[in-house]
Amino acid sequence: MFERIASAALVIAAATAVYAQTDVAQGAKSDPFAISSGSTFAASTSSKKKIEANLSRTLAVSISTDVDEALSIIKQNHVSGKSADTSNLTKSSINAMLKSLDPHSNYYDAAEYRELIGDQRSEYFGTGSTIISYTREGKLETYVVATHPGSSSDRAELKFGDKIIAVNGKSVEGSGSMEIRDLIRGPRNTSVRVTIERDGSPMIVDLRRDRIPQPTVTNAFIVSHGVGLIEMPEGFSFTSYDEFSAAFNGLKQAGMTSLILDLRGNGGGVLETSVKIAEKFLPAGTTILTQRGRVPIDNRVWKSSNRAPEKMPLIVLVDGESASASEVIAGALQDNDRALIVGEKTFGKGLVQSVLDLPGKTGLTLTTAKYFTPSGRSIQRDYERSGTYAYYNHQEESGGSKQAKVASYTVTRRQVYGGDGITPDEFAPSLEATEKRIALLDPIFYFAKDNKGLSEVSEDTVAQFARFAEKGWGLSAVSIIKDAEFVRSRLQYTLTLSRSGIRPAKQQMLATDPQVSAAVRSISKAAAFVRTPKSQTLSVK
Repeated sequence: MFERIASAALVIAAATAVYAQTDVAQGAKSDPFAISSGSTFAASTSSKKKIEANLSRTLAVSISTDVDEALSIIKQNHVSGKSADTSNLTKSSINAMLKSLDPHSNYYDAAEYRELIGDQRSEYFGTGSTIISYTREGKLETYVVATHPGSSSDRAELKFGDKIIAVNGKSVEGSGSMEIRDLIRGPRNTSVRVTIERDGSPMIVDLRRDRIPQPTVTNAFIVSHGVGLIEMPEGFSFTSYDEFSAAFNGLKQAGMTSLILDLRGNGGGVLETSVKIAEKFLPAGTTILTQRGRVPIDNRVWKSSNRAPEKMPLIVLVDGESASASEVIAGALQDNDRALIVGEKTFGKGLVQSVLDLPGKTGLTLTTAKYFTPSGRSIQRDYERSGTYAYYNHQEESGGSKQAKVASYTVTRRQVYGGDGITPDEFAPSLEATEKRIALLDPIFYFAKDNKGLSEVSEDTVAQFARFAEKGWGLSAVSIIKDAEFVRSRLQYTLTLSRSGIRPAKQQMLATDPQVSAAVRSISKAAAFVRTPKSQTLSVK
């Protein structure tokens, strides 16, 4: 019955497209050097319109009959039909239908949808520990690397380097961090028993699940001589603007005179929140975003109503994983010549998803509109001539030509292009995630775990680590020493993480990050945009 209802609801939703705008980006490659909370989705949900009863009944009967027939044939005739999971078959069929439309429409089962809604509220229910899996001698092991202040994991004094060996008495040997995370998370005010190994001895801790906030502003500090940095890699939730404002005001009180807004890795989220952040720097009447959909309710022009915008020099730092709502900010500030965009070309997602509730506590995100920057350019990359894998990995179609870029102009007549993300004004390459560097992350963790007392990483420390990695992982010591800058940075980060937690560790890494350093050097160029005459208008093509 559920399969019939869900499929019918999908068609009804697709036919009516009546929900308000939401922006979701998923599937982009993640930074292998970053520690994240494990959140994947961000979305917003707004009020629904009533769906015509006659249309609903007609579509429901039609589609449910087709789905019933298909499932029956599969169950009776496929070699694995008797053991086939009907829910998985339904999910696969819906997602296949959605992917034939675009890469960003998705169906979520009950657990995934619960996570989606939790992420838009910047929260989840769990014990407040950050866990990561590492491999040693061919064995996958999962460790606690940090705890959230005030959480049950924090109160139980879980520490960096505690290995998780069982959950509720069941061994998790060889399980990855995402699988273990799902075992530890659960309904609020329930308990979970976790067995950890510390210094070779097992220890059982009973942890109570509770609301754990997931801040989207992960760092805010003065990075250099009045230059503040606000890091927002986790997407935009309903709380993001308040988080941003609090961080911004705190940095101003600390002496900030210019700002780097770090949106690297930010896959999008609540569109309204990103618009409000852009609005903070744009004067009243300035266009931020134009949205065009299939039906009139999805057509909208977003304009600033801020009569006292911030005037300090502003740099927006982006990379290939900056997508969707973060591209809205970059595009709005670039087109209005209000900020200097630094880093690498963004992902290129300009489709707007609506979130729809389905029976059985499931849901889907359905593309209902496209958005355009103030100069009229689309930032959406071509997806019709490539497969999903090629699209998410920025691979051009074989033998085909790249989609033509469309030129537009900023308020000072600088030429910018649509159809392929946001190209930065100042290109600054990131630290390359080579296979050799990724292979170093496992031995770096174990070395830091065994040497927590180290405070500084010297040349001798790098040499000592090189011998450690060569002996335990078969890596070339000579090659490691040649890449000493990366090794020193990651070792220092992991050692600080072991002593002080994620935020201080990340601050230390950001302070020496090559893209952040490039942004700091570009502050004087960003200052010129503050003086852009208000009378100039955009050329929309």
